[in-house]
Amino acid sequence: MQVLDRGIFLRLKHLSRKRGVTVQELIRVLVIPDWMRRFEEESNRLESLRRHRRARVARGTSGLAMARVRAAPKRETAA
Repeated sequence: MQVLDRGIFLRLKHLSRKRGVTVQELIRVLVIPDWMRRFEEESNRLESLRRHRRARVARGTSGLAMARVRAAPKRETAA
C-alpha cells in the first residue's frame, strides 16, 4: 500500500505517460529499485561509520590507559 502526495503523483503520471507505461509500472520498474539501491547504500554507509566508531573507541580506550601511565611523573629517589 502506498500513499503519494498529489504533486508527486502528478509528476509520476506525467513521466509515465511520456514513457508509455502506467504509473504503477513506472513505480515498480523505476522508483522502487532506485529507492532500494539508495536505502542499501545508506545502510552500508551507516554500518561502516558504526564499525569505524567501534574500532576508534576500542583503540582509544586502551591507548588512553597507556597514555596515562606514560604521562605520570617520574619519582625521584633520595640518594
